Amino acid sequence: MRETAWHRFLPALPPPDFATVEDVIRRALPTLTPQRRIDVAEWAETSRRISLPTFQGKWSNDFAPYMTEPSRMITSRRYGAVVFVAPARTAKSESLILNPIGHAIECKPRDMLVVCQTQASAKQFSERKLGPMLRANPQLRNKQNTDRGSDNIHAKKFSGGMDLQIGWPVIGYFSQNEYFTVLLTDRDRMPDDVDGEGDPFMLARKRVQHAGSLGMVVSESSPGRTIERDDWEPASPHEAPPCAGVLSEYNLGTRGQFYWTCPHCKTQFRPLFDTLIWDARETHGEMAKTVFMACPHGCVIGPDRKRELNLAGIWLHETSDGELVEIDDESVRDTDVVSYWCEGPVAAMQSWDQLVLRFLQGKAQFDERGDETSLKATINLDQGRPYLPSVRSVGEGLGTEALKALSQRYAMGVAPEGTRFLTLQVDVQGNRFVVSVEAWGRDLEHWLIDRFDVSEPPVGAPGAERDDKGKARRAIDPPRYSEDWAALRPLLDRSYPVAGSGYELLPRAMIVDSGGAAGVTANAYRWLRAMRKLGVGQRVYVAKGLGGLNRQRAVYAAPEKVLGTKTKRTTDLRIVQVGTDPLKDEIALALTRKEAGPGAFHLPDTLTDAVFAEFCAEVRTDKGWEPRKSGLRNESLDLAVYAKALVIVLKAETFNWDRAPTWAAPVAENSYAVRVTTVATSAVTKVEPVTPARPKGRRVRSRGF
Repeated sequence: MRETAWHRFLPALPPPDFATVEDVIRRALPTLTPQRRIDVAEWAETSRRISLPTFQGKWSNDFAPYMTEPSRMITSRRYGAVVFVAPARTAKSESLILNPIGHAIECKPRDMLVVCQTQASAKQFSERKLGPMLRANPQLRNKQNTDRGSDNIHAKKFSGGMDLQIGWPVIGYFSQNEYFTVLLTDRDRMPDDVDGEGDPFMLARKRVQHAGSLGMVVSESSPGRTIERDDWEPASPHEAPPCAGVLSEYNLGTRGQFYWTCPHCKTQFRPLFDTLIWDARETHGEMAKTVFMACPHGCVIGPDRKRELNLAGIWLHETSDGELVEIDDESVRDTDVVSYWCEGPVAAMQSWDQLVLRFLQGKAQFDERGDETSLKATINLDQGRPYLPSVRSVGEGLGTEALKALSQRYAMGVAPEGTRFLTLQVDVQGNRFVVSVEAWGRDLEHWLIDRFDVSEPPVGAPGAERDDKGKARRAIDPPRYSEDWAALRPLLDRSYPVAGSGYELLPRAMIVDSGGAAGVTANAYRWLRAMRKLGVGQRVYVAKGLGGLNRQRAVYAAPEKVLGTKTKRTTDLRIVQVGTDPLKDEIALALTRKEAGPGAFHLPDTLTDAVFAEFCAEVRTDKGWEPRKSGLRNESLDLAVYAKALVIVLKAETFNWDRAPTWAAPVAENSYAVRVTTVATSAVTKVEPVTPARPKGRRVRSRGF
């Protein structure tokens, strides 16, 4: 080659080395090496080390012995899928996700896919689960390739031609590529329909179909879906309730459940949460410490026997005729899915007193507020059971006659004895404001004490002139006339007598819906600013309903979008963003509570059938609350939702009622109380005009939209 000028400045480089036959053979040997014929459980017992802040040492199958059989099935040629349902803290992801990866790297290199709940959780799995296992086990780390692209967060390559992908439920991971093993971790936190192509379990099975009997899908999770039928009864000993997600996959399989043998009477039984018993004590913590288990014959089993019983426990699976046998029995249910389900009492890393304590705390929250969030979480994650929302059976059975039967005899227009504060709610319709007033007592027991419509425009509004009979020329029109909203201001000065007290109470606050016809939202915001200028800004709120069961119940914040703009920007407005579906759950439960007490919602028996029907205009489904049929009025239900949202925003749920703010103090000390000379019983006679007290508040200057 002709030498150019710039060649003179380059250093002399040695020629590149050529690969030798020895190097080629050395790199190919892992592929040629015979596979170690041991199952996943045996590999973990003999090869895996654990390196955690709380434990350093070798893996032991005796720690969670109920995981041994399921993990052995991962190398089965008889089954094409393993489904495992259990609570948290059972070591299921270690046994069924990490151990199969380690086993494949060292014993059976092949392409694998791990599917996590989300992209973020896939990253966390790679960095916080898989990475530490590789570092703690040099024999695995040394098999990881070192060339470019072999150690990414979502893709890792190992000797023997093994390609490990770490993904999340998007169709890109469930199409085109083929794998020998697909591992689904925390299945019930994934969508049931991946990008419109189907559920992840069936998509995963399609990805391993080419491998024949060598293909395997593992799906592990604690339950996360609700029971779909309230009247379900099991048709076989181990059948799971009708649910989407992992329990539907469990029902496809052999339906194995874990059994203990009573150390006293030698009876085999399932250690379910329902077999735990505890004493009634002063506090939840004291109650939880008394927990023990009772076998079907009533023998007492203490928590100290759990490890012993787990070691001796066995999995029993169904046969086609409903008998129970071990997995190797020829009569086991004829299916290519081997499935398992156990509950919280067997969990190696969860004590019985923790199970009971969390259940009692969740139940208390539900009883006090009607909020099922914590109760559902502990039943799903701690107990390992699917959840049937209490409100669903109530919601479907909520009817006019049922509410009338629960209604009480008390006078409308009078707050019951013990009332601490009043709230005023307004629903905006095309030709009226629909108003309700609720009286709230200690522990947020509440009563509907007034319900009326404001249908005439205020004096001074356009077209509000009266005829000879004093009737306005037009109906009120909240979407069209912002001036009509002035009709709401006098409602804050309307006081209600408190029975047996000699006092009347003014409403603590008013909340007004801002949804509906075009123009309502703009007029609601304009009215809110006007109320601030009048000095009552701390007593008025605007609400925006947001559907969806996963919404927060009530958030006081700036609107998601400012009128006239496409994006959120700085605004002087704050509104109450109302999670209508979860609050309707709470209202339905409060309405159907038969006993007086915390959170109970009482209706007077003098309400019309039409108002009772408005509370029952919607039905609870798995997706939320929906109209029973189109055209039904639901103002009463909506008003009750706004009232509960207002109470949340006022932070009344967190009160120490013995030290409540002055606006929620007993009526004689209440800052919103007005003394009258005639004591209220079933009717009220005002002998002197009431001058409303104006609570002090900071004036807010409007800055416009």
